[in-house]
Amino acid sequence: MFKLSILEEIILFLLHRYNGERTIQGILYLLKGKQSAQIIQDSHFYQVTSFFGLFHFLTHQNMQEIINGLEVKGYIGQSENKNIYLLNKNGQAYLANQKLQFMEYTFLNGLKFSSIQKIFWKRFSLFFQTVSNLNMNLKYFRAVIQDQDIQEWVKNEILNFPVNKNELVNQFYKELHTILENISDEDALLFVKRLSGANTYGMTFEQIALEHKVSVEKIYLNSINTLHHMITILLEPNNHYPLLSKFVIGAKSTNITNTSIETKRLFTEGKTIQEIAKIRQLKISTIEDHIVECVLGDKLFPINQFITTKQFTLIKNKIIELNTRKLKIIKEALLNEVTYFQIRITLARMGDLHGPK
Repeated sequence: MFKLSILEEIILFLLHRYNGERTIQGILYLLKGKQSAQIIQDSHFYQVTSFFGLFHFLTHQNMQEIINGLEVKGYIGQSENKNIYLLNKNGQAYLANQKLQFMEYTFLNGLKFSSIQKIFWKRFSLFFQTVSNLNMNLKYFRAVIQDQDIQEWVKNEILNFPVNKNELVNQFYKELHTILENISDEDALLFVKRLSGANTYGMTFEQIALEHKVSVEKIYLNSINTLHHMITILLEPNNHYPLLSKFVIGAKSTNITNTSIETKRLFTEGKTIQEIAKIRQLKISTIEDHIVECVLGDKLFPINQFITTKQFTLIKNKIIELNTRKLKIIKEALLNEVTYFQIRITLARMGDLHGPK
């Protein structure tokens, strides 16, 4: 049995979860974090929200090469649709018998944190570099982050800090030390190695991987997992990190696309789907996409305007019975007595906890 890389294991796992109901392009878009209603909904329906946006740099060529490799190694086979691949007995056995490497990253939550994580890291790394230089009384240095918005944010936070420079430095290092105590020594060390200070520059993933004699993928995912762990702590209400908590303020989650937020606002004002479509000059199907997103993102979002309790129960039972999320199969099994939209609403309300495995 061939040993797979972490990314190969993730893709094999996703092929298993999608079970021939989505193309490899759908898996690629999930890993890249494509901001579309369909991809976000699929991440919920197939219970793979953790992987959303984790590999935003993947290309179609990368994906096809990995798929070809998994086929050559004897773990998957192509279905009648050339863009759909299914696990064979070897692939099923690999997932069942191997200790999957990505399972050790228990804080990964791509759908919730992939956007926040990028802003958090940029703010944090530049703030750390700036404070390190201030502490050494060095006023001029080459900023490790060239993004003007990030530079302005760091500048404003430092200038608006209510007490003197020494107090700022002390509080920052105190909070950093405390939050790193929540993380393993190994993870904390890897996190710190990536930071640039006064007259020093942080190490790249490749340099750290070479030093530790492990794959770049492992160091990369370790880093993302650590960031997600820290963000989880900082988003907790009444945490003890008043300074570090500012680093996640204003950073948006990818749980729901921005355009869906506007639809939700109009809906809560009492507008119907048809009225919202007219106001926003969008197709009704697009507004329906937004409503499904709202249901996924908000457990209390009302659905009684779109589906009766009887219809919901009927669809839910059929989904569990057939163990599929393919809308066409579900609709035909219910003799076309419900709409695709009602099936999607049901899947969305069933959510991550109660959807079929």
